[in-house]
Amino acid sequence: MLLELKNIKKEFTIPGTDRSNLILNDLSFEISAGESAAIAGPSGSGKSTLLNIIGSLDKPTAGSVFFDGKDISSLDEQELARIRNQDIGFIFQLHHLLPQCTVLENVLIPTIPYKKNADDEQLYKRAEELLKRVGLAGHFNFFPAQLSGGELQRTAAARALINKPKLILADEPTGSLDQKSSDNLAELLVELNKEQGAALITVTHSIELAGRMEKQYQLKDGKLKKIE
Repeated sequence: MLLELKNIKKEFTIPGTDRSNLILNDLSFEISAGESAAIAGPSGSGKSTLLNIIGSLDKPTAGSVFFDGKDISSLDEQELARIRNQDIGFIFQLHHLLPQCTVLENVLIPTIPYKKNADDEQLYKRAEELLKRVGLAGHFNFFPAQLSGGELQRTAAARALINKPKLILADEPTGSLDQKSSDNLAELLVELNKEQGAALITVTHSIELAGRMEKQYQLKDGKLKKIE
């Protein structure tokens, strides 16, 4: 089992009050290497909060998150940062690209902490191959300001995949893409999910993307329900 959530609870204090808002309630979930899952749910149901907890960007109020056999709630921030950089690929709704870096440089950013142990030529080759696969073969030296919204999102997807992560977390990865680009990115995510044995979890409103995943879940009232 690559990822296991046990009895996750997440609540936020409502500013200016002594009351709290319960977002996730006794939620449990698991996924193995090579599996894929889609999570759907109404706006405000906690989908992004759940992804942040899975990716160690946020901590649950109660419950445990096990990643690759480790309870990550017991790890310090340096260890969590290493896992986020090396083992988890994030594709956010907002691309978070660095404006002063080219497309190719942005894709290579997650490799910087580990370049001393890696072959530069191989890293560049992989970055270029990923960009070709998301339809950006002629954009290696472009800057983010020169790209469309869809191109920015595809660059962010390539960046998330550069370190061959064990887990890919995608928050509405095709939301800003046209149909062709959406189909290409969805196909790439599923291909890499199988090729690399990475687990893939995507939050999406797209019926087409959700249908490509092996399992589908609905997040409602703080709990995940599998859609049969």
